[in-house]
Amino acid sequence: MLVSILLPTRQRPELMLKAVKSLIEKASDPSRIEVLLKIDTDDQRTYTSRCSELEEITPNYKILISPRQRGYADLHTHVNELCGVAEGEYLFLWNDDATMQTDHWDDYVAEHSQGLFGNPICVIQIDNTDGWKFGFPLVHRKVYEILGHFSLNAHNDTWIHEVATAAGIERKEQRILSFHDRYDITANPEMQDKTYTDVWNPETGGYGKTHDLFHTPEEKALRSKDAAKISTYLDS
Repeated sequence: MLVSILLPTRQRPELMLKAVKSLIEKASDPSRIEVLLKIDTDDQRTYTSRCSELEEITPNYKILISPRQRGYADLHTHVNELCGVAEGEYLFLWNDDATMQTDHWDDYVAEHSQGLFGNPICVIQIDNTDGWKFGFPLVHRKVYEILGHFSLNAHNDTWIHEVATAAGIERKEQRILSFHDRYDITANPEMQDKTYTDVWNPETGGYGKTHDLFHTPEEKALRSKDAAKISTYLDS
């Protein structure tokens, strides 16, 4: 079993290194972990200068460099890009402001891979110290292959949560615990996100943030279509 860490990051190399280190050091078998970084073209030098430090943490990493586009509003396209080069059985969405808290967390994922809790084609939702129950999902790669994407909205975690719930493949894994040092939770000024970008909202005919777009009838229909694809595959 291999787990691919999907980690878009921008202008925060120190946090990225801390996030990756927590995943590797807490793993029972670090060779099971593949780290995939998405870096914006205009931010390339910030990260490539730190590759030696990343190499000390894990040799099993890839760096995908591509244009930033609209920033946060296009986060899903960056995650989808990472999925396209991932080799793992599970695709683990991660943030550079998150750290793994559980020792041997990969052993628990391996149990799902072995089918100990049912069909391994599922979306595993780990626990979080802030109570957010679907912030860092592990998505079986077959789900990505069925859909042709991870998400179609910047709110990748909520997208796959709603799709997996509707398709009946979401599975809670409370033995794995993460800590998300997110600004709106911890008020840590170093974590303040300044890259949030407004996008066009066809429902209101104006510009609204990505969460407004997420709730349009068009995007709700796309999530229903995603869930139907999964259900059809599992029923075949």
